[in-house]
Amino acid sequence: MHFGRVQDDRGLDLALPDPRPRTLGFLKLGHQGRGLIRCGAPVWVCKEWLGTVYPETARPSEYLSAYAQHYNCVEYNGSFYHLPQAHQVEGWVNQVPPGFSFCPKVPQDLSHKMHQALDHELLQRFKRVCEWFGDHLGLCFMQLPDWFAPTHFPALKQFIEAWGNAFPLAIEFRHPDWFRDHMLADPVINLLFKANIATVITDSPGRRDVVHMSLTQPKLMVRFLGCFPSRRDDQRVRAWMDRLSEWAAAGMDEIYFFAHQERHGAIPQTVDFALRYLYEKNYFRMKEAETPSYGDIASVQPDL
Repeated sequence: MHFGRVQDDRGLDLALPDPRPRTLGFLKLGHQGRGLIRCGAPVWVCKEWLGTVYPETARPSEYLSAYAQHYNCVEYNGSFYHLPQAHQVEGWVNQVPPGFSFCPKVPQDLSHKMHQALDHELLQRFKRVCEWFGDHLGLCFMQLPDWFAPTHFPALKQFIEAWGNAFPLAIEFRHPDWFRDHMLADPVINLLFKANIATVITDSPGRRDVVHMSLTQPKLMVRFLGCFPSRRDDQRVRAWMDRLSEWAAAGMDEIYFFAHQERHGAIPQTVDFALRYLYEKNYFRMKEAETPSYGDIASVQPDL
């Protein structure tokens, strides 16, 4: 993810904005979700992870199963470019344990062309892919292009109506006109809330306007773009884990936190830091006591 990338984060205000009244109001609606926080990467194939995420001798065909021993979710960005075949998805789900989730990305020919005409046939094909993931389907997400402005609101509404409620979906907005004071504009929040669509919060160092605090469903995806190596990344991750822990305790059901770095080799350090911090906060111990079927959060051990 290159959106809002910077090479130097010195002098930037990277603090999280305080939750806005609409956010606090949403959290007071009495949600009874599981309060799960899942942390993972946007890829599962990276040769630089040999000796850390994967064993030194691991073959590419073994990368996913090794990845799933460390983390319990992954962004699946491949569907943005082309849709997988059924046998491919079957092979993936057979390599991961119960509780592992894939979060597939809506194809770019839907997200980037809906303003022209909605490709209903492609939408149905993507839904079939979602079906193939079965119990391993996490939160699908759609990344709108930077130029997709509120003037395209009718096209967005048409897509949401065609999407329906069969699969969970979150939407990432990027054009600055969608945002007001670190919130999505009220018409967008209302549309997503009524349609049971979640939000994607993008924390990008170079685009602080999009770090919004809008919640529309008890599910959420956070896409975190780091500026590694930077100690401020650790500060930012701590702030997010504190915030997400509060939201989970307030009744959110499932929250996905995916770490992006310019160098994929640095991603595990960011994800592991988030997991260790949650362990130090006793978050996972509390969740294991409440939901023993949640499974192995990660093989990463906390530095206690």
